[in-house]
Amino acid sequence: MSNWVDAHLDVLASSPQMINEIERALQNPCEELIAWRAQLTGEDPKEIAANIKEIVSFKPVCNLGYVDPSINKARRFECTWKDKFWGLAWSHVDFVSRDFPKAVFLAQYWDDQMSYGGKMVIHAGDEIRSSRDGNHHAMGREWVLPNIFAPYQAEHELGLEYGTLWNEWVEDMRKELAELTQRYSIPAEKELEQKAPVEETQKNVLTHNDSVDLKESQ
Repeated sequence: MSNWVDAHLDVLASSPQMINEIERALQNPCEELIAWRAQLTGEDPKEIAANIKEIVSFKPVCNLGYVDPSINKARRFECTWKDKFWGLAWSHVDFVSRDFPKAVFLAQYWDDQMSYGGKMVIHAGDEIRSSRDGNHHAMGREWVLPNIFAPYQAEHELGLEYGTLWNEWVEDMRKELAELTQRYSIPAEKELEQKAPVEETQKNVLTHNDSVDLKESQ
């Protein structure tokens, strides 16, 4: 049985013309992808081309930043596929990214049934950054998924060169996590002290219930 994977793809391009070309490419898998899949499965490329397009096409959702189409350079797309097509779907994104090396692709995915999700930064056909959140404590709720998109989004807004802000962001995140740990973490000894009264209360309740059950049985 296959689960469904949902994905959002935010594409940061360098011009309105480029984002429009990327939109078309994301909805039309290249011949290289179709040939690779056909070789893998032993099928006729012509017979599977339509099915592949249906599986991997990322549909536009909304413009990001400047929403006027004449000046918009960033757009969100989405796609849903069965997890058995994981490699096929992301290979499609990699091929499109390879053909537009000046754009940055920010991909977020999740599988609510298996309680995991993650983020990937794809550039020039390669996955350059990724973060996986593999232990959701509640369905559909992120647990430990840092926003690795932040430096790339800031670079795009500020017109900075790709990759300029990554190290600064990592260092600032490290400082922030250290501050949170120092300010709010409970030492192990205090945590045990807090648990003790609760456990004692639960013990007393169980003892009381046992006594009541004994009297009733008599």
